[in-house]
Amino acid sequence: MSKAHRGTGIRKEPNHGRGTCAVCGTTQIKTLYEQEVDGNKVKVCKYCKANFKNKAQAAARAAKKAAPAAEAGTEEAQA
Repeated sequence: MSKAHRGTGIRKEPNHGRGTCAVCGTTQIKTLYEQEVDGNKVKVCKYCKANFKNKAQAAARAAKKAAPAAEAGTEEAQA
């Protein structure tokens, strides 16, 4: 069976969803994802979106590791 509706969402976008990524500056790439950068919502490519997501996950993991270590340090200081 054919996939008649594939890509219909971006056909309505100007230039079929293609443009310049606000983060990496790549031209004629699909900029379909809205991301907040420096307080402004801009459209970014999927590679920059993945980069933002990976950085957020790494920061969350680092914060999670730091929280028990700081908690253990305060318990030892009180004892």
